[in-house]
Amino acid sequence: MGTTKKSYRLRTATIGAAVAALLAGGAGTAVAAPSAIPGHHPATAVTVTTAKAKKESISVKASVKSIKAGHSVTLVGRTKDIPTGTKLTVQHLHNGKWTTLHASTKTKHGGNYSTKVKLSKKGTEKLRVAHGKTVSSTVTVTVH
Repeated sequence: MGTTKKSYRLRTATIGAAVAALLAGGAGTAVAAPSAIPGHHPATAVTVTTAKAKKESISVKASVKSIKAGHSVTLVGRTKDIPTGTKLTVQHLHNGKWTTLHASTKTKHGGNYSTKVKLSKKGTEKLRVAHGKTVSSTVTVTVH
């Protein structure tokens, strides 16, 4: 009875060490050496693998390239590897920094989205759509 508990603890510790080494080292595969498990056959090995991280992306297109001040432009696009119902925000470049506007939307089935942005300030507006650290390319709209 005591040997079974000890053997179980050794296997659990070995698996835990393999997982910890994998997480700490960032390796794709970790293998516990059979010699690390006393009293077991050389054929005994533990293999742990990790799934690849998905690459999120966002595309964007503006409905027009030029509008009158106070009118809206519609931004449409598609997301990849971002779950349905996820909030997307619209940002514009202001004084060299990306600032979030009061325009947002949620992804729909298939990753599609659409949102309207009212632009009041005359000049050139650079816009993008963001979700966390994932951002779309920039679209430029001239407001006159």
